[in-house]
Amino acid sequence: MAYNVRLLFMLLISAVLACKAEKPVEHRKPEPVVIIKPKNPLLSAEQREELRFPVDIISQVELSAGAEAEPFFVTVVVPSENMKGEQDFETGKLAGFSVRTKYSEDVILTFRNKLRARGYLIFKSHKGYGSLPDIVTVTRGGNSYDIVKIQGTEAPNYHLDTSAIIAWLKECQADASFVVTGAGPDWLEARFTKPPQNMRSFAKKVAAFSPDVLEHGPKTLENLTDRMKRINGFSLVWD
Repeated sequence: MAYNVRLLFMLLISAVLACKAEKPVEHRKPEPVVIIKPKNPLLSAEQREELRFPVDIISQVELSAGAEAEPFFVTVVVPSENMKGEQDFETGKLAGFSVRTKYSEDVILTFRNKLRARGYLIFKSHKGYGSLPDIVTVTRGGNSYDIVKIQGTEAPNYHLDTSAIIAWLKECQADASFVVTGAGPDWLEARFTKPPQNMRSFAKKVAAFSPDVLEHGPKTLENLTDRMKRINGFSLVWD
């Protein structure tokens, strides 16, 4: 009898515990993910020594841009035969320095003539499109066509290599005087030192050589003409 009472008591306790409301599960908010962007490498003392650029050039451009100098490399082909029989390979060669700035147009305009007289070129090497800073680069060079060569600007979809683009630029100097102020793998910017007498005619020539330029904003020849007057220059771009 005592055993039955004890068993009944245990069953009642189990039933009460089973009916007891479970403690609600806490849903903790996930910890915010912190993304640490790697810092761009700055121009080291060894690289400054390797470049042998005048100290005042680097310091003045840094001050104007509001940023510290970074190394600028160009791709060069080095002849070398390895065990597979391959004779050439590409490597990076230190050729100048760059700064990241939202004042690229002012920096380039301020130093363009001064640096050119000392055997250096300053140009926009990367566009931030307003959301990020542009990259302005300083390197050795004799004329602004060297910028196109250094950047290897070309348009494969239009069967235009770097030499063909430079040849077209030289032909256009008969209609207007200008200097190249920026270039990338598939784009180029120039500013007039002597604008063409007929800006619409020049804009038509630009649109014929670089049809994609209309799709990148102007849409019409009239808008392109107005833009070229406003910026006192022109752009080329190929998709």
